[in-house]
Amino acid sequence: MGNRSAILGAGCHNENCWIEEGFDFLGWNVRKYNGKLLIKPSKKNVTTFLQNIRETVKANKQAKQVNLIGLLNPKIKGWANYHQSSVAKATFTKVDYEIWKTLWQWSTRRHPNKSKHWIKAKYFKTVGSRNWVFMAKATASDGKSIDMQLASASSTPIRRHIKIKSTANPFNPKDETYFENRLDWKMKASLQGKRKLARLWVSQKMRCPVCHQLIDEHGNWNIHHIHPKTEGGSDALSNLVMLHPNCHRQIHSQDLKVVKPASIEA
Repeated sequence: MGNRSAILGAGCHNENCWIEEGFDFLGWNVRKYNGKLLIKPSKKNVTTFLQNIRETVKANKQAKQVNLIGLLNPKIKGWANYHQSSVAKATFTKVDYEIWKTLWQWSTRRHPNKSKHWIKAKYFKTVGSRNWVFMAKATASDGKSIDMQLASASSTPIRRHIKIKSTANPFNPKDETYFENRLDWKMKASLQGKRKLARLWVSQKMRCPVCHQLIDEHGNWNIHHIHPKTEGGSDALSNLVMLHPNCHRQIHSQDLKVVKPASIEA
């Protein structure tokens, strides 16, 4: 990372000082708090993001509310998803508040002669337990009217990164199950992974190829590599099957092979 003292200041010359004072990297701040290492969105990253939001709102003073929401949602969702594996819950709440202030100013400037109650009723709604939701009516592709609301950073679930066990070796057949379980967890945690699982599930006609019983949709399965990763197998759908946990354990404990049903497409 180059000269660390230059990054943190001339007074920091060792690893402990470097971590205790903290440093920014890839939009995160890495620092120890009372001996505990935490990774949070950096202040600079938050400031830059909010500045981008304010500039977008300012550049669309006369835009329709629904169009403004369409511009802001990808920015908010993308930023929040990037930081969802860090300690970001408090930051997400702060960011939502700052965006609300920006949108409240945008709303009041459009109607200088209207009361605050009128403006709130026009632009901000109550959704469940959430108040002050920036929301507007939009027309869906089928012509039906839908409610389009601003994305909330604080609604993004925090997903902690699970470290790989220091003793795990991807080239050791004994650790094959461990890495298959990690793949299973990673796929369930992302939209792209869930789509891949859905395709695999449907292609198996929702049945386990070992016991031929139905696999439910609530996560009662394990991912298995037909050709083991330790022998060069890939994570492609053509090399994956979904098995019941008991069947999965049986396959590995008895060193059995799974034959991919002919009905499954790669």
